[in-house]
Amino acid sequence: MAESTFSKISWTEFRPDQGRLTIGAALTGAGMLIGAAGVGLLVFELVRAGRNWTGTWEVPPTKLASRTFHQAQTAAQSAAQAGREAWTSYEESPVPRF
Repeated sequence: MAESTFSKISWTEFRPDQGRLTIGAALTGAGMLIGAAGVGLLVFELVRAGRNWTGTWEVPPTKLASRTFHQAQTAAQSAAQAGREAWTSYEESPVPRF
């Protein structure tokens, strides 16, 4: 099998500057911390604004959610009952032949 070009590279010549690598890593870490702080502040403000906004509603969100859930349950029960009635009252009619 032929030897690849990659294995012929002399890796002893690859010597990055340790100082620049250290500075780059430090800047990357600092940028990540600043980014995380920005995301935290963003989430905090969105939650605060959302709570203030929903606090002005006439119907609280929990009551609205429970009412909607109850409506969905009732609709599902009605649909199930209608399905049961249709299943039990179904009469097969003979197929007309021509």
